[in-house]
Amino acid sequence: MTTPQEHTPGSEAAAETKQEAHIPRCVTPIWQGATRKPAVAGTFYPADPDALRRLIDRQLAYAHTMLEHHHTLLERLPQGTPKAVIVPHAGYVYSGTTAALAYSLLARGRGSIRRAVIIGPTHRVPVRGTACCTAGAFQTPLGVAQVDTDAECDALHAQLPGFIVNDDTHEREHAVEVHVPWIQHVLGPHVTIIALNAGDTTPHDLSAIIDYFWADRATVIIISSDLSHYHPEHLARRLDDDTIARISASTLPIVPAQACGAYPINGLIACCRHRGLAIRPLGCATSGDRGVLALADGSLPMRRPDTTDPDQAVVGYASWAVWDDDYPTDHQSAEHAASAFSTSRESEHAPAAVPSVDGCGKDLPQEAGEVILGLARAALARHLGIDADEPSAMETTRLHPWLRRDGASFVTLREHGELRGCIGSLEVTRSLGEDVACHCVDAASRDPRFRPVEPWEYPAISIEVSVLSTPRMCEAASRRQLEASLQPYRDGLVIDDGHGHRATFLPQVWQQLPNPHDFVGHLLVKAGLDRETDWQDSRFAAWTYTVSAYDEMHTPYRRSTQERSHHA
Repeated sequence: MTTPQEHTPGSEAAAETKQEAHIPRCVTPIWQGATRKPAVAGTFYPADPDALRRLIDRQLAYAHTMLEHHHTLLERLPQGTPKAVIVPHAGYVYSGTTAALAYSLLARGRGSIRRAVIIGPTHRVPVRGTACCTAGAFQTPLGVAQVDTDAECDALHAQLPGFIVNDDTHEREHAVEVHVPWIQHVLGPHVTIIALNAGDTTPHDLSAIIDYFWADRATVIIISSDLSHYHPEHLARRLDDDTIARISASTLPIVPAQACGAYPINGLIACCRHRGLAIRPLGCATSGDRGVLALADGSLPMRRPDTTDPDQAVVGYASWAVWDDDYPTDHQSAEHAASAFSTSRESEHAPAAVPSVDGCGKDLPQEAGEVILGLARAALARHLGIDADEPSAMETTRLHPWLRRDGASFVTLREHGELRGCIGSLEVTRSLGEDVACHCVDAASRDPRFRPVEPWEYPAISIEVSVLSTPRMCEAASRRQLEASLQPYRDGLVIDDGHGHRATFLPQVWQQLPNPHDFVGHLLVKAGLDRETDWQDSRFAAWTYTVSAYDEMHTPYRRSTQERSHHA
């Protein structure tokens, strides 16, 4: 929220508590025992230790009062101390009460929690991977929090995917720092920390890092993230409500336009999905709410307080908690809330065994194009609040049971022929009908390259839906072999270097890049690599897939829609 200013030194009381930082047991020591000085004391939180304690106590008291008065939430939450939380990282006067909800629950673990792993995003210095720093301690106005440098070295030796050392990204970053005073005050001064900044990384890689530290019973995971940034209050609330529902349903991916800590959140979601654990929403607010919270007391979206200025630009906040052995009982209903779409997949209505959708279209009926485009159009209209004649997505699914088959899709939006948004998934995670409807809304509202589609743009938007086949691993060991194996105009391609660089091109991209070398080169650029990157040692993994594409631009909507195959 606030632009960090120059460091404001801590008080004499804080200086008196300064300890010698521990130098870890590294084979080649890179930690020199340095203490990282606070970068945002006096801006994001008070530099005076007494003022800081009083502010935290007031916000914790407010959170306790809210929980006691809304006992429905406490009754729905598990007993004991959460294993992980998601908390905001703005200035305390803006997001502190939202954070206090989570920390009031973590307070149950005072004395038993001995380490906190804090994972935040990078606001100033980007990195590829997840970075610790060489500091042996973090100083705040409340004293010095020791870094568990031995554990960091062990993690480096374990060669966790994407786990690196980078001091520059930590030097002035606030997303981790603002949580250290909370940990010191709520959990105690002897709790050690591991401070991590997650940059360009995959949910799988960050999940592996979280899982590594999760194994220790005395460790808590703290994910640092705000939600939407600087939208008018009325729009921010709507965007945040959808993001809150998606995170609560463990729906991947969350993108940076929804939450600045999207990468850390996605890592936690992937970890919880692997472990089968629920991510439970606690409460939310915006910077315009002046610390007044909305609580998750049984249903989403939460009932928010009245807004004083719906056009005020605000930042959104929310908090969640995760408990070990807390398995979701309402995951499906939460996921439906996230997508505002139901596929009516009750067992009595679904076929006993439904095959997956194949990208070549052999399992899709002749009317698939018109039906799928109609479903996407209805989802877009509903998202924009437009009354349309099309049947709703739920009604369409009831009329066409094959939409209940599992499937993966990409949805591309164009306005006057120009790209307006494109989002999809390579892996099957839900029914084809739900996947198309959700991705249509995502392409309109969450593609970080574009501002959200507005209702007045609706008549000019055209939709293309690509239904994907199951990706197949390429056996090519080198770039040259990969390029020789590709079939232009047929193959979509995924590349992954195993270090956080992953990207895909749909087969439609061959129209602009018909040469395989150019096709692969531009895909490398999309993944964040040099276009001339070469390899001979199988260090790149690659998959190809095919699609069945249905496009309103080439076939008038609700007329005979012909499938455009990319297999020939």
